[in-house]
Amino acid sequence: MEITKRITDVVDPSLNHHGYEVVQVKMVGGKYPVVAIDIDRLDGRSVTMEDCTAANRLISAVLDVENFIEGAYTLEVSSPGESRPLKKISDFERFCGKDVKMELAVVINGKSKFKGKLLQVERNEDDAVIYLEEDGNSAKVKIPYGGIKRASVKRF
Repeated sequence: MEITKRITDVVDPSLNHHGYEVVQVKMVGGKYPVVAIDIDRLDGRSVTMEDCTAANRLISAVLDVENFIEGAYTLEVSSPGESRPLKKISDFERFCGKDVKMELAVVINGKSKFKGKLLQVERNEDDAVIYLEEDGNSAKVKIPYGGIKRASVKRF
């Protein structure tokens, strides 16, 4: 299992219990890596410095107990910022009605980049379909969740 996925899996339940969620985990560097974790508040409010400090303490304690990161590392906890990545299907559901940007791994209507309003998410057994109203075009664009390379929502 990829280390960033493992970190997410062990820290997310504790964060959820305290009103936060993991948005993304990045690990950079070699001998003394930096573990950078972006968090968001479950209540939709903006992440504050106090939130980052509280989450840092919690994550640090969980990672110390799990002890699967070898050697010394630096932990950085922050807000995802103004442009929040959408990673999970539940992220897309949460931000319906908001303006999003998407880069696709597939081509739809001759394009692989879209901007517009996130209209709806339809889940099926093993995937989902995202409906977007593209800027400058009132027609719905149907995008398979599995075909999304990157997506983000403008928070402010």
